[in-house]
Amino acid sequence: MAVAPPRCVGRTEVSIDMEIDEFSNEVSYVFQYKQPHEKWDDAVAVVAPQPRAILDDLNPTCTYHIRVQATTKATGAVAYSEAVAVDTEVPGCTPSPTCTIL
Repeated sequence: MAVAPPRCVGRTEVSIDMEIDEFSNEVSYVFQYKQPHEKWDDAVAVVAPQPRAILDDLNPTCTYHIRVQATTKATGAVAYSEAVAVDTEVPGCTPSPTCTIL
C-alpha cells in the first residue's frame, strides 16, 4: 500500500509547501525531493511529524520531483507515493508594491 501523491499548497522562488491527506494515526512522513536529472538515491529528505512540509533552500525557476513515504509504529514504512513535479517561482514575478512593469 502506498501513500497518495503529495499536492502543492504554496510556493515561492525558493520554497515549496507540500501536503498529503493524513494516512493514519501515529504516523511520521518523509518528503523526498530532487531535480529531474538527479537519482532518488541522491534526493533530499525532510522528516515531518504531520502530513505537511515546507521544502526550502531551493533554486528559483526550477522543477522538482517530490514524493512522500509514511511510517507507522504498527507496520513500519509504507511504499513511496508516485512523484509529482512542481516548479519554483520565477524571481521577481510575485506582486510587490515597489515593482513596476514598464
